[in-house]
Amino acid sequence: MSKNYFAVIVLLALSAVMLPDAAAANNRPVEHQEIVLVRNGKPVHNMICLSNDEADPAAVLALKEYRLLVKKATGADPVRVEKPVAGTPTIFFGRNPWSTKAGITTDGLASEGFRIRSIGQDIHIVGRDTPKVGAHQVAARSGMEPGTLYGTYEFLERYYGMLFAWHDDLGTIAPPQKNLTIKSMHIVDAPDCSYRQFTKSPEGKANEVFGRRLRLGHPMGVRHEHNWHRIMSPDVYGKEHPEWFAEINGKRYPKHYAEKRGGQVCTSSPQVVEHFAKAAIDYFNKSPNSDMFSIAANDGRKFCTCRKCQALDSGRVRPDGRRVLTDRFITFSNQVAERVEKVHPDKRLGVIIYLDYKYAPRNVKPHPMLFLVHPTNSGFSQGAFYEGDEWSEAAMERGWHEAAGTFYKYDIWHYDQTPLYMVAPVTKHLIEKCRAQKQHGVDGGYHYIARSYELLGAGHYLLGRMLWDYDFDAEAAEKKYYRALYGVAADDVKAYYDLMEESLVKVFQEGPGKAKNEAMIASFFNRYPGANNPGIYLAAYWPILGRMKETIDRAYSKKRSLTPDENERLVRLIDHHNYTMHTVASMVFAGRGLTGTATVKDRKGFEMSKSKRNAAIERIAKYQPYYAKLISEMDESSHTGVIYGKKPTIEVRAPSDFNE
Repeated sequence: MSKNYFAVIVLLALSAVMLPDAAAANNRPVEHQEIVLVRNGKPVHNMICLSNDEADPAAVLALKEYRLLVKKATGADPVRVEKPVAGTPTIFFGRNPWSTKAGITTDGLASEGFRIRSIGQDIHIVGRDTPKVGAHQVAARSGMEPGTLYGTYEFLERYYGMLFAWHDDLGTIAPPQKNLTIKSMHIVDAPDCSYRQFTKSPEGKANEVFGRRLRLGHPMGVRHEHNWHRIMSPDVYGKEHPEWFAEINGKRYPKHYAEKRGGQVCTSSPQVVEHFAKAAIDYFNKSPNSDMFSIAANDGRKFCTCRKCQALDSGRVRPDGRRVLTDRFITFSNQVAERVEKVHPDKRLGVIIYLDYKYAPRNVKPHPMLFLVHPTNSGFSQGAFYEGDEWSEAAMERGWHEAAGTFYKYDIWHYDQTPLYMVAPVTKHLIEKCRAQKQHGVDGGYHYIARSYELLGAGHYLLGRMLWDYDFDAEAAEKKYYRALYGVAADDVKAYYDLMEESLVKVFQEGPGKAKNEAMIASFFNRYPGANNPGIYLAAYWPILGRMKETIDRAYSKKRSLTPDENERLVRLIDHHNYTMHTVASMVFAGRGLTGTATVKDRKGFEMSKSKRNAAIERIAKYQPYYAKLISEMDESSHTGVIYGKKPTIEVRAPSDFNE
């Protein structure tokens, strides 16, 4: 449950004896007052928001969303009026004189919070809204509070039974409402996490209004991109000041090393510290409305090995022999922050804690000005190694919580081409990890989710809701999600995702087992012995293709009991299932062909699977052209090109060859 739940209970108890409203006059407790919203398929209440040029944009959008979604549920528009009409219930959106007169304001609300309160037959939805800033986008660099909008979605979910599963109309669940009567209420809520953003979502829609429906957002503008190469470009400073850049093998490295991402700087140089501090101060001087400036290191390694930089390290060494560099990075970032704070004390500096500096510091504490972002890749292990020894992700999080109190995540739940765009659920791990991160001081983050909703099942929905409320009943919500989308086939759909997730976790934990007898799978494991290995997905699914098909067939056998929308959603899942199943089979059969071990039956199986894979992609392209285009690009230049006769991206050899 979110942070204000217990306050709501207290307020409910007090409201029955303290409010001088119509309910009290009728000697009926306010929480038992009945409010009619819909009668005979028609909304029987009005809507009020200040005029569009006077209201906060979030309140205007809240009213528009309410009208749109209620019409979807009832077939009729609720009426917007300029002032209350005697005898007609009214829903008020955002700040307005009538809510204020009734004593319903944003006083005491936490950031991005809202209050939903009924007075007699009227309902007031009032939240903390940023003036003059639109809420129609969830943009990293633009922070704002759309509390009234979040309150509106809460109201629609709670009382109209709506569920925002996907961004399109098919995934917007608005149960038909012919007659709807609710009880009076007083609800107060706000997010548990201050940073809630998805990227690489289906068609990027999580950064639009759909993201707001998932409760995504952040009150501050956020910038934590890799930025050293911009602040101190080797093109500009390399020749005149090579000593400002990293020393590698005894020589300074004042040049780019990949896509204009170099070079790394010498963090022990006082001149570099001053240069970075000046860059941040100049930025805030020119952009006073910006909340944050990134001083995050360039991507990749090639860090300084000079004596002074290494003297700042804690002396800790990873099991693979790499030095842990965190203390030098935090020391450097603290020095920059100390200078910036004197001029802009209310600003933040974005710092990525990553690679050899993702472990908590030993000898220094991060400056409070630092906005620490911890990148991890959940999709690379399905959570199999989240908990573990001192080097595990959970141990890192506990260390950062001890060092800094609060920090943020940059997590990848589905890493595009690694699972070959196949279905790859991480639901159980997602739930467990979010709950652990509540204890670890994680205040939300920036997340990659899959490019198609079917790939993660309920994962994207659950992640959005758990970032809002770490105590959200995710297990119950997962079942509700599948019921809402797939009706009587819901249990089979959930079983399908559970089967795949369990198999993936087993392969991550125990290895490929007998599946490694297949040439393609063995070759992937030989080329990618650690993370980022597509062979893991082939090894997990190849042995269970029959069970996957049985589960999907069982779901499809119930099609006559499904509504047209439920059937269409199930067909979309089956398309993704067929793509997944025949990608696996095609890759395995291709491996047999490349090693000269394919039988006549294998060759026929290969052609059949390739044909069915193509057919699945063609069907997906009709309703998800963006996703089908991504698959096409992968087939053209990456691992799956081997299905179409392209040169393998790995050396495919018989498994026995790796043991010689």
